[in-house]
Amino acid sequence: MASIQKRTNPKGTSYRVFIRKRGAKTITKVLATKKLAVEFALKAESDMQMQQYYGGRSNRLLFSELVESYMLNGYKGSRPKEQASKLNFWVNVFNSKYVLEISTTDIRRGLDSLPSGLANATINRYKAVVSVVLGYACNHFDLPANPAKGITSLPENNARVRFLSNDERSCLFEACRASKWNKPYLLVLVAITTGTRRGELLSLRWNSLDIDKQTAYVLTSKNGEPKVLPLTQSVIKELQKFNLNDSSLIFASEIKPDKPYFFFKQWNRVREEAELVDFRFHDLRHTTASYLAQNGATLLEIAGVLGHKQI
Repeated sequence: MASIQKRTNPKGTSYRVFIRKRGAKTITKVLATKKLAVEFALKAESDMQMQQYYGGRSNRLLFSELVESYMLNGYKGSRPKEQASKLNFWVNVFNSKYVLEISTTDIRRGLDSLPSGLANATINRYKAVVSVVLGYACNHFDLPANPAKGITSLPENNARVRFLSNDERSCLFEACRASKWNKPYLLVLVAITTGTRRGELLSLRWNSLDIDKQTAYVLTSKNGEPKVLPLTQSVIKELQKFNLNDSSLIFASEIKPDKPYFFFKQWNRVREEAELVDFRFHDLRHTTASYLAQNGATLLEIAGVLGHKQI
């Protein structure tokens, strides 16, 4: 409910507007004439965004503070590090902006500042994460509208499927065996025979193997659930060349043994030696799916091997 208070002082007369709502901060503003005060009061009572600007919780909430609250109380996913990394990008973009000051234009500029060459799908993930956080602000900090909702997602091309031919596979294996690093062949062999994601591969430890049952156990997969990998005889044979019988990482860094090995330099080298064109490490996973399909596996069986919840 609005009220107007007349104020007289040596400088003249002014009018202070008070708008009080239960559970919200009182909005107050001083104007020069009663007419302006009445107009402000009428507009403020009907304009949710104005109410938010003058009295809402997000008008003095920094975006960095919003992110901290969201990660602590709002995030329910299974990959907090990845989420935090993307949000840290937006914290740097918005710098010291209050949540209420963030506009659709600010978000578009942020997306435009992402490194060139990123896939549309990756850019869309950055847009999605800032939209989720601003949606959290709408629900918990009185933000009147989500400025990210006005931005259309970029088209994603999910039709790209690249997998190894038999000749390419032979060349890749040969290049892996000739590498100075002693485990690219094991890494690629496990990737092709299990269809495992890169992050899941790098998280494997020696004590997660069951040689007798020919399986490996992934504690947490991308979809947040544990996963059992079947190991072929060729994989078992290769693993036994290195087996340490302890809890260390199978593909551990040579400098920091508690961290995974950063193998991309070696991967790029063996890929070049094998003369593979337009082929990424993730395409080894496509190779698994393609080989399964060629050998009569159903879509449900392929989805099960790859760890997809939906066909």
